[in-house]
Amino acid sequence: MAAPTELLTYVDGRIMPHSQASSILHRINETTVGGFYDTERTFGGKPFKLREHLQRLYRGLEASKTDPRQSMRDLENVTLGIIDSNLSLLRHTEEFTVTQVVSVTQSQDVDEPKEVHVVVYCQVLDFAPFARSYANGVRLVTPSTYGMPRGQESGADPTTGQQVFSLMSGDDGSLTECKGANFMFVADGRIKLPDRRNVLPGVSMQTVLELAGLIGVEVDEGRYHQGDVYEADEAFVSSTRFCVLPVATLNGMRVGGPVPGKITSGLLDAWRTAVGIDFVQQALGRLPPDSRSSEG
Repeated sequence: MAAPTELLTYVDGRIMPHSQASSILHRINETTVGGFYDTERTFGGKPFKLREHLQRLYRGLEASKTDPRQSMRDLENVTLGIIDSNLSLLRHTEEFTVTQVVSVTQSQDVDEPKEVHVVVYCQVLDFAPFARSYANGVRLVTPSTYGMPRGQESGADPTTGQQVFSLMSGDDGSLTECKGANFMFVADGRIKLPDRRNVLPGVSMQTVLELAGLIGVEVDEGRYHQGDVYEADEAFVSSTRFCVLPVATLNGMRVGGPVPGKITSGLLDAWRTAVGIDFVQQALGRLPPDSRSSEG
Protein backbone atom coordinates (compact mmCIF):
# COMPACT_ATOMS: atom_id res chain seq x y z
CA MET A 1 0.00 0.00 0.00
CA ALA A 2 1.38 3.39 -1.02
CA ALA A 3 2.08 5.91 1.72
CA PRO A 4 -0.64 8.57 2.04
CA THR A 5 0.01 12.03 0.62
CA GLU A 6 -2.39 13.69 3.06
CA LEU A 7 -3.69 12.87 6.50
CA LEU A 8 -6.25 10.07 6.67
CA THR A 9 -9.48 10.31 8.64
CA TYR A 10 -11.87 7.66 9.95
CA VAL A 11 -15.57 8.34 9.38
CA ASP A 12 -18.20 5.76 10.30
CA GLY A 13 -16.12 2.71 9.49
CA ARG A 14 -14.35 4.14 6.44
CA ILE A 15 -10.84 5.57 6.17
CA MET A 16 -10.36 8.34 3.63
CA PRO A 17 -8.18 11.39 2.92
CA HIS A 18 -9.18 14.27 5.16
CA SER A 19 -10.07 16.45 2.16
CA GLN A 20 -12.62 13.85 1.12
CA ALA A 21 -13.91 13.51 4.68
CA SER A 22 -14.39 17.27 5.01
CA SER A 23 -17.56 17.36 2.90
CA ILE A 24 -19.03 14.49 4.92
CA LEU A 25 -18.13 16.17 8.18
CA HIS A 26 -19.73 19.40 6.97
CA ARG A 27 -23.02 17.59 6.34
CA ILE A 28 -22.83 15.94 9.75
CA ASN A 29 -22.15 19.28 11.47
CA GLU A 30 -25.15 20.88 9.77
CA THR A 31 -27.53 18.34 11.33
CA THR A 32 -25.87 17.64 14.65
CA VAL A 33 -27.92 17.93 17.82
CA GLY A 34 -24.99 17.35 20.13
CA GLY A 35 -22.00 15.18 20.66
CA PHE A 36 -18.87 14.35 22.59
CA TYR A 37 -15.19 14.49 21.81
CA ASP A 38 -11.78 13.97 23.36
CA THR A 39 -8.27 14.77 22.18
CA GLU A 40 -4.89 13.25 22.95
CA ARG A 41 -1.38 14.16 21.87
CA THR A 42 1.52 11.99 20.87
CA PHE A 43 5.07 11.83 22.15
CA GLY A 44 7.40 10.34 19.57
CA GLY A 45 4.33 9.46 17.50
CA LYS A 46 2.74 7.42 20.31
CA PRO A 47 -0.47 8.60 22.00
CA PHE A 48 -0.22 9.48 25.68
CA LYS A 49 -2.80 7.91 28.01
CA LEU A 50 -5.19 7.05 25.18
CA ARG A 51 -7.17 4.61 27.32
CA GLU A 52 -7.72 7.21 30.06
CA HIS A 53 -8.99 9.73 27.53
CA LEU A 54 -11.36 7.18 26.02
CA GLN A 55 -12.64 6.24 29.45
CA ARG A 56 -13.56 9.87 30.01
CA LEU A 57 -15.25 10.01 26.60
CA TYR A 58 -17.28 6.88 27.27
CA ARG A 59 -18.37 8.14 30.70
CA GLY A 60 -19.94 11.12 28.94
CA LEU A 61 -21.58 8.88 26.35
CA GLU A 62 -22.98 6.60 29.04
CA ALA A 63 -24.33 9.54 31.05
CA SER A 64 -26.14 10.88 27.97
CA LYS A 65 -27.33 7.41 26.93
CA THR A 66 -25.55 7.77 23.58
CA ASP A 67 -24.55 4.48 21.99
CA PRO A 68 -21.48 4.88 19.74
CA ARG A 69 -22.13 1.36 18.41
CA GLN A 70 -18.60 0.27 19.06
CA SER A 71 -16.75 -0.67 22.19
CA MET A 72 -14.06 1.40 23.81
CA ARG A 73 -11.50 -1.19 22.76
CA ASP A 74 -12.70 -0.98 19.16
CA LEU A 75 -12.38 2.81 19.16
CA GLU A 76 -8.95 2.49 20.76
CA ASN A 77 -7.87 0.19 17.92
CA VAL A 78 -9.32 2.57 15.34
CA THR A 79 -7.40 5.47 16.89
CA LEU A 80 -4.13 3.55 16.96
CA GLY A 81 -4.71 2.54 13.34
CA ILE A 82 -5.31 6.11 12.21
CA ILE A 83 -2.16 7.32 13.97
CA ASP A 84 -0.12 4.51 12.44
CA SER A 85 -1.55 5.23 8.96
CA ASN A 86 -0.52 8.88 9.24
CA LEU A 87 2.94 8.46 10.78
CA SER A 88 4.73 8.62 7.43
CA LEU A 89 3.56 12.24 7.14
CA LEU A 90 4.93 13.21 10.55
CA ARG A 91 8.28 14.95 10.24
CA HIS A 92 11.06 14.70 12.81
CA THR A 93 10.25 16.65 16.02
CA GLU A 94 6.59 16.97 15.03
CA GLU A 95 3.72 15.43 16.97
CA PHE A 96 0.05 14.75 16.40
CA THR A 97 -3.09 15.58 18.23
CA VAL A 98 -5.70 12.90 17.62
CA THR A 99 -9.39 13.51 18.23
CA GLN A 100 -12.37 11.21 18.57
CA VAL A 101 -15.80 12.71 17.88
CA VAL A 102 -19.13 11.00 18.54
CA SER A 103 -21.90 13.20 17.19
CA VAL A 104 -25.66 12.70 17.05
CA THR A 105 -27.69 13.96 14.09
CA GLN A 106 -31.44 14.19 13.56
CA SER A 107 -33.04 13.89 10.14
CA GLN A 108 -35.72 16.31 9.01
CA ASP A 109 -38.29 13.63 9.80
CA VAL A 110 -38.38 13.74 13.59
CA ASP A 111 -39.96 10.30 13.67
CA GLU A 112 -36.81 8.74 12.22
CA PRO A 113 -34.23 7.55 14.78
CA LYS A 114 -31.21 9.71 15.46
CA GLU A 115 -27.97 8.78 13.73
CA VAL A 116 -24.68 8.45 15.57
CA HIS A 117 -21.47 9.25 13.71
CA VAL A 118 -17.95 8.38 14.85
CA VAL A 119 -14.98 10.33 13.51
CA VAL A 120 -11.27 10.01 14.33
CA TYR A 121 -8.71 12.38 12.85
CA CYS A 122 -5.12 13.57 13.33
CA GLN A 123 -3.68 17.06 13.14
CA VAL A 124 -0.07 18.16 13.41
CA LEU A 125 0.37 19.73 16.83
CA ASP A 126 0.98 23.48 16.60
CA PHE A 127 3.56 24.33 19.27
CA ALA A 128 3.67 28.04 18.46
CA PRO A 129 0.78 29.21 20.69
CA PHE A 130 2.35 27.88 23.90
CA ALA A 131 6.05 27.19 23.32
CA ARG A 132 7.44 30.45 24.73
CA SER A 133 5.17 30.16 27.77
CA TYR A 134 7.33 27.31 29.10
CA ALA A 135 9.93 29.96 29.88
CA ASN A 136 7.87 33.17 30.11
CA GLY A 137 4.84 31.74 31.87
CA VAL A 138 1.19 32.34 31.04
CA ARG A 139 -1.01 35.23 32.08
CA LEU A 140 -4.24 34.57 33.98
CA VAL A 141 -7.17 36.94 34.22
CA THR A 142 -10.38 36.63 36.22
CA PRO A 143 -13.12 37.80 33.83
CA SER A 144 -15.49 39.10 36.53
CA THR A 145 -12.91 41.60 37.79
CA TYR A 146 -10.37 41.92 35.00
CA GLY A 147 -11.60 41.51 31.45
CA MET A 148 -9.62 39.79 28.73
CA PRO A 149 -7.19 42.44 27.41
CA ARG A 150 -8.17 43.96 24.07
CA GLY A 151 -6.67 42.04 21.16
CA GLN A 152 -6.00 38.95 23.26
CA GLU A 153 -9.41 37.31 23.02
CA SER A 154 -7.77 34.61 20.89
CA GLY A 155 -5.81 33.45 23.92
CA ALA A 156 -2.32 34.84 23.29
CA ASP A 157 -0.45 38.09 23.83
CA PRO A 158 0.82 39.08 20.35
CA THR A 159 3.78 40.97 21.86
CA THR A 160 5.24 38.44 24.31
CA GLY A 161 3.81 35.22 22.89
CA GLN A 162 2.40 34.37 26.33
CA GLN A 163 -0.88 32.53 26.44
CA VAL A 164 -3.70 34.26 28.27
CA PHE A 165 -6.19 32.12 30.19
CA SER A 166 -9.41 33.05 31.95
CA LEU A 167 -9.37 31.74 35.52
CA MET A 168 -12.93 30.90 36.49
CA SER A 169 -14.69 30.89 39.85
CA GLY A 170 -17.71 29.10 41.26
CA ASP A 171 -20.86 30.66 42.68
CA ASP A 172 -19.17 31.01 46.06
CA GLY A 173 -16.20 32.84 44.56
CA SER A 174 -13.77 29.95 44.98
CA LEU A 175 -11.41 29.22 42.10
CA THR A 176 -12.26 26.35 39.77
CA GLU A 177 -10.35 26.00 36.49
CA CYS A 178 -9.14 27.90 33.48
CA LYS A 179 -10.93 27.97 30.20
CA GLY A 180 -9.23 25.08 28.42
CA ALA A 181 -6.94 23.97 31.27
CA ASN A 182 -6.87 22.89 34.89
CA PHE A 183 -5.27 25.23 37.41
CA MET A 184 -3.15 24.59 40.52
CA PHE A 185 -0.86 26.68 42.68
CA VAL A 186 1.88 26.04 45.26
CA ALA A 187 2.10 27.33 48.81
CA ASP A 188 4.43 26.17 51.60
CA GLY A 189 5.86 23.51 49.30
CA ARG A 190 2.46 21.86 48.71
CA ILE A 191 0.31 21.83 45.59
CA LYS A 192 -3.12 23.38 46.10
CA LEU A 193 -5.83 21.80 43.94
CA PRO A 194 -9.27 23.43 43.57
CA ASP A 195 -12.12 21.19 44.74
CA ARG A 196 -12.57 18.59 42.00
CA ARG A 197 -16.33 18.59 42.53
CA ASN A 198 -16.37 22.02 40.89
CA VAL A 199 -14.10 21.32 37.90
CA LEU A 200 -13.85 19.03 34.91
CA PRO A 201 -10.85 16.88 35.91
CA GLY A 202 -8.49 16.47 32.98
CA VAL A 203 -6.24 13.54 32.20
CA SER A 204 -3.30 15.94 32.40
CA MET A 205 -4.44 17.10 35.84
CA GLN A 206 -4.46 13.49 37.01
CA THR A 207 -0.99 13.05 35.54
CA VAL A 208 0.22 16.05 37.56
CA LEU A 209 -1.11 14.42 40.74
CA GLU A 210 0.64 11.15 39.89
CA LEU A 211 3.93 12.90 39.16
CA ALA A 212 3.64 14.97 42.35
CA GLY A 213 3.62 11.70 44.26
CA LEU A 214 6.72 10.53 42.42
CA ILE A 215 8.70 13.67 43.26
CA GLY A 216 7.48 13.75 46.85
CA VAL A 217 5.19 16.78 46.74
CA GLU A 218 2.02 16.68 48.83
CA VAL A 219 -1.32 17.85 47.41
CA ASP A 220 -4.10 19.65 49.30
CA GLU A 221 -7.56 19.86 47.78
CA GLY A 222 -9.95 22.59 48.85
CA ARG A 223 -11.67 25.88 48.15
CA TYR A 224 -9.26 28.67 47.29
CA HIS A 225 -9.66 32.30 46.26
CA GLN A 226 -7.75 34.90 44.28
CA GLY A 227 -6.00 36.18 47.38
CA ASP A 228 -4.48 32.76 47.95
CA VAL A 229 -2.90 32.87 44.48
CA TYR A 230 -1.50 36.37 44.95
CA GLU A 231 0.38 35.05 47.99
CA ALA A 232 1.39 31.74 46.35
CA ASP A 233 4.96 30.64 45.71
CA GLU A 234 4.14 29.58 42.14
CA ALA A 235 1.27 28.38 39.99
CA PHE A 236 0.72 26.40 36.81
CA VAL A 237 -1.90 25.17 34.35
CA SER A 238 -2.18 21.72 32.78
CA SER A 239 -3.72 20.53 29.54
CA THR A 240 -3.25 17.86 26.88
CA ARG A 241 -1.31 19.83 24.29
CA PHE A 242 1.32 21.43 26.52
CA CYS A 243 1.22 19.22 29.65
CA VAL A 244 2.23 21.92 32.18
CA LEU A 245 2.86 25.65 31.78
CA PRO A 246 4.00 27.96 34.59
CA VAL A 247 1.91 30.98 35.53
CA ALA A 248 3.62 34.38 35.44
CA THR A 249 0.85 36.75 36.51
CA LEU A 250 -2.73 36.88 37.74
CA ASN A 251 -4.58 40.05 36.74
CA GLY A 252 -1.22 41.67 36.02
CA MET A 253 0.28 40.85 39.43
CA ARG A 254 3.34 38.60 39.62
CA VAL A 255 2.73 35.16 41.09
CA GLY A 256 5.67 33.94 43.19
CA GLY A 257 9.29 34.25 42.12
CA PRO A 258 11.20 32.92 39.12
CA VAL A 259 9.26 31.30 36.28
CA PRO A 260 9.02 28.38 36.19
CA GLY A 261 9.06 27.73 39.93
CA LYS A 262 10.84 24.84 41.62
CA ILE A 263 7.87 22.48 41.81
CA THR A 264 6.62 23.35 38.32
CA SER A 265 10.12 22.58 37.01
CA GLY A 266 10.12 19.32 38.94
CA LEU A 267 6.81 18.31 37.38
CA LEU A 268 8.09 19.14 33.90
CA ASP A 269 11.24 17.09 34.49
CA ALA A 270 9.20 14.14 35.76
CA TRP A 271 6.88 14.36 32.76
CA ARG A 272 9.86 14.43 30.38
CA THR A 273 11.19 11.29 32.03
CA ALA A 274 7.80 9.56 31.85
CA VAL A 275 7.43 10.07 28.09
CA GLY A 276 11.12 9.85 27.18
CA ILE A 277 11.09 13.14 25.27
CA ASP A 278 12.13 16.68 26.18
CA PHE A 279 8.88 18.16 24.92
CA VAL A 280 9.80 21.65 26.15
CA GLN A 281 12.85 21.84 23.87
CA GLN A 282 10.84 20.08 21.17
CA ALA A 283 8.30 22.91 21.30
CA LEU A 284 10.89 25.68 21.45
CA GLY A 285 12.80 24.09 18.59
CA ARG A 286 9.77 24.44 16.32
CA LEU A 287 9.76 28.24 16.72
CA PRO A 288 11.55 30.51 14.26
CA PRO A 289 15.04 31.40 15.60
CA ASP A 290 14.13 35.05 16.17
CA SER A 291 11.19 33.97 18.35
CA ARG A 292 13.47 32.16 20.79
CA SER A 293 15.75 35.06 21.69
CA SER A 294 13.94 35.79 24.96
CA GLU A 295 14.48 32.26 26.25
CA GLY A 296 18.25 32.59 26.50
